[in-house]
Amino acid sequence: MKRKYILLTALLALLVAFQLPTQADAKGVFVNDGQATFDIDPILQNNTNFIELRGLCHAIGYQIGWDQSTRTASCNGPTGTFSFSFLDNYYVFNGNRVNFANNPRNIQGRSMISLREVSQVFGFRVHWVQQTGDIFLLEPGISDASRGKLVDAFLTNLARQNKFSGSLAVQKQGQKIVSNGYGMANVGAGIRNTADTPFAIASITKGFTGIAMMQLQADGKLMLSDFLSDYVPNAPFADRIRLSHLLTHTAGYPWEPQSVRALLYEPGTDQRYSNIGYQLLGEVIEAASGMSYGEYVTEKIMKPAGMTRAGFDINTLSARERANGYAFVNGSYAPRNRDFAARGASGSLYASAEDLLKLDTAMKNNRLLTTWAYNHMLTRHAGSWGYGWQVYNSANGRVSQLEGSTTGYRSFIKRNDGMNYTVILLANDETVNTSFIGTTIESIIR
Repeated sequence: MKRKYILLTALLALLVAFQLPTQADAKGVFVNDGQATFDIDPILQNNTNFIELRGLCHAIGYQIGWDQSTRTASCNGPTGTFSFSFLDNYYVFNGNRVNFANNPRNIQGRSMISLREVSQVFGFRVHWVQQTGDIFLLEPGISDASRGKLVDAFLTNLARQNKFSGSLAVQKQGQKIVSNGYGMANVGAGIRNTADTPFAIASITKGFTGIAMMQLQADGKLMLSDFLSDYVPNAPFADRIRLSHLLTHTAGYPWEPQSVRALLYEPGTDQRYSNIGYQLLGEVIEAASGMSYGEYVTEKIMKPAGMTRAGFDINTLSARERANGYAFVNGSYAPRNRDFAARGASGSLYASAEDLLKLDTAMKNNRLLTTWAYNHMLTRHAGSWGYGWQVYNSANGRVSQLEGSTTGYRSFIKRNDGMNYTVILLANDETVNTSFIGTTIESIIR
């Protein structure tokens, strides 16, 4: 039997925003490339999760034992023997006696032990995803390929519960470790999502806009220090706003009302997320390049990157060619749609998960930008914003990301340069929390 492992994930401190009950019984335990089965599901009692000893031992290739006369349960395997009696408050592992942190339970005739003991006895790093109730335990030495299979099992389980519908692509150390689709692209036609299914990517569009601006500057067609009035003279307060202000959300424009009668602050002195600013950058790109925004990103970014399932305005694709937008409400998927073209350079593009992985590779391999331009784009110029991308400096190195939210769709892309991985998550259900799922995936693949 191949190397046994059980894996879990989720940094609980990062998950508090997920809109689910704060306490929930564990729903799934992921073991050996998939989800394990138990006679008794894991149970939460007094803020402690208890897991069935029999199912755990079987999952990791150990043998379960029971001595009725002494009420002693045992688990025997390659690394030793674990046993305890319900008459005592301690367990014995390889001859060493250790007091329980949480005494075991006998529930419906099954021996249940706490996750803390699982960690101490079997050497697993234990995590409980509080918001979904899922449990993963991580044994040292697990391969990236196996981590990818665990991610796939996790999303398959979420999709089974109608908590996720979409697609995923993950690359680590230059190798793709998982790429798949989950749920339905077209509920009525019975068409399933795949990793090649196009989704509206909402504000991930802004990353394309950032790339386009860096390209045009490299070509000498504009400077990021130029004023907006040089390209879009009729824009409100254009003679006070530089292109770099628009890229970093520091222009003073509001989020997206229909008209701008006043700036919220003097350009460059504060920061407020603004779709208006990026829509105006689309007009700048058109003025500087002589091409429409959609034409520019297609010819200068998507084609060089090898993106074949990407473009401008997902509504130009038939309902059978794309992931249709939905909202899972009252137990069913209700269709959702809007005029995506109107979002322009702030949110009009569509792409598949595989396409966005190709974009990520092309960005890193200098097919779209020079190394200097790439790094300059992903440098923090104001707050957490680079040019088109949010950028953070972690203990492991630079992290850059974007998240998108629009009618019927959610999107997430995050790259960690220090640990050399990229996670791409697309959903065609507007109720899905892609940030939570993406963060959980990161915890699995690290």
